[in-house]
Amino acid sequence: MLKLGKRIKALREAQHLNQTELARRCGWDSPSRIGNYEQETREPKLADLEHIAKALGLTLQELMFGTDGDSPSSLGRVVEWEKQEELAEEGYVFIPRYDLNLSAGCGTIAWVIHEEDPLAFRSRYMQAKGYNPDNLKALYVRGDSMEPYLQDRDTVMIDISDTTPKDGEVYAVCYDDEWYIKRLFKVPGGGLLLQSDNPRHKDMEVSPERIEVVRIFGRVIWRGG
Repeated sequence: MLKLGKRIKALREAQHLNQTELARRCGWDSPSRIGNYEQETREPKLADLEHIAKALGLTLQELMFGTDGDSPSSLGRVVEWEKQEELAEEGYVFIPRYDLNLSAGCGTIAWVIHEEDPLAFRSRYMQAKGYNPDNLKALYVRGDSMEPYLQDRDTVMIDISDTTPKDGEVYAVCYDDEWYIKRLFKVPGGGLLLQSDNPRHKDMEVSPERIEVVRIFGRVIWRGG
């Protein structure tokens, strides 16, 4: 069984995060706290573990103990394989990659299955997270507006049943007849802020009067390079 410090490091690296990025997600100015926890030179407080778990998209129990005996570094990791036939269907869930085509603006969309192979997740991972595979779609990231959280041509998986904006969460959205992946924040009065993580890109604030032109496709629940 991995010690807690190594578990945190394994989970962080499985999501392609460095210590600075994880610390920022936790709301901490310095990555030194993450480094101390991973090197086990400092014992983390429960509140800090809760911050780390949330930043990694895990429950506190998954962070501390894993799921069903899995090593923490394998939680949520895509399985590498050459052909779909190589994997036992009863042990895996396959999520197709889609291209998102817009017609008539944001009002009409078409999910077109990409020709490339789907993503493969262990069934028990989906069950532990409470995800319904029928609600999950994988998309390619376009551009660098969400760096360092997302890189150009990364893949994200969204839950199309989760469309109510929560502050600070990342969503696939349509705005002014274009689709984006942005971090959303509610604006007093009923507006919405579409925020880019990359400071080189301007945020987009949608007034309450224009909120009807925004369509949220789903929340990002997984990402991979």
